Amino acid sequence: MTNPTLSRVRFLAVFAGAWLVFPGGTAAQRAGLGTCPTADAGSVVVGFEGVVRDDESEIALPGAIVRLEYEDGDALPALEDVVVTTDENGNYRFCGLQAFRTARVRASYLLHRGKERKIDLERPQDLDLVVDLGDPAFIVFTFADADTGEPVEGATVELSPIPVGGITNEYGRATFRAIPPGNYEMTVRHLAYGEQTEQLSLDQEQFAEIRIELRVQAIALAPLEVQITGRDPWLLDNGFYEREITLGDDGYFGTWEEIQTYTMIPTLFQFKRELSIRFARRQFVLINGRPMNRLGYTSPSELREIPYRRIRGIEAYACSDAPDEIMIQIAHDMPIGDCNLIAIWTR
Repeated sequence: MTNPTLSRVRFLAVFAGAWLVFPGGTAAQRAGLGTCPTADAGSVVVGFEGVVRDDESEIALPGAIVRLEYEDGDALPALEDVVVTTDENGNYRFCGLQAFRTARVRASYLLHRGKERKIDLERPQDLDLVVDLGDPAFIVFTFADADTGEPVEGATVELSPIPVGGITNEYGRATFRAIPPGNYEMTVRHLAYGEQTEQLSLDQEQFAEIRIELRVQAIALAPLEVQITGRDPWLLDNGFYEREITLGDDGYFGTWEEIQTYTMIPTLFQFKRELSIRFARRQFVLINGRPMNRLGYTSPSELREIPYRRIRGIEAYACSDAPDEIMIQIAHDMPIGDCNLIAIWTR
């Protein structure tokens, strides 16, 4: 899986990046499919159109096959199946179908077949179809200059044949929270670094962070290397690892793997009691960035309902040291100088 056009790729900690998913086209955009020809004066025909999407990620699927099968009616002859292919935006259109018949419609993509839909051919209409490609992947890309290590803002990353793309933010990051599993060609573009491509294979429910080091066009690029570090992209997308670097000496940070020593006591509440020894003042608890009481927990003891297997990470520090993006949640709930904050991140 090496390619001289890309530098090293490593799985490293990254934060929330700009992201973009290209959806299926609107009715106006479907004009690219052409229009149905005008029927003969003596014929009665009808057509319909729609978009084919992945059921889980809702991303449009170009190149999907849509098959229509007429249902036999009394004294009506059986008709051949009608097949069309979706365009680059996942759009399809049927023309010249026999009106006042009932038909079954199903989309397929590669080896995946979608759910069958029944349609009455009485008038022009929209019918969107889905194909279940499996549980989507969660991928975070970071672009950095290979020589300086500085983030590369404004680089674009596009995946094909399923059209998913993003643009890196000031941290050099682009986040893809729901990508259908499968094989992709990844294309990276930036004014200073040119265009580079690489083949990627994404598994179901894959969680990965990918660091891409770019060199300017005049310099020969090193082969691609992929390494998995085990960092949780959901945590890094919420800034956990960056806060660990800046506030680690003044607080506690632990991922699920790092707190497994407490699993002999199988509830989160018991682990919170361990934190209470170190953080003895009044505590304010956030769960996935929201105050505990807004999620139905009226007292810390109710945290015993959260099992360890659901924990992604825990961070704790004095409220006075808490970053603004977290502290804004508690500014109106208790005095800043008289509390400690425990932030719990769950699956």
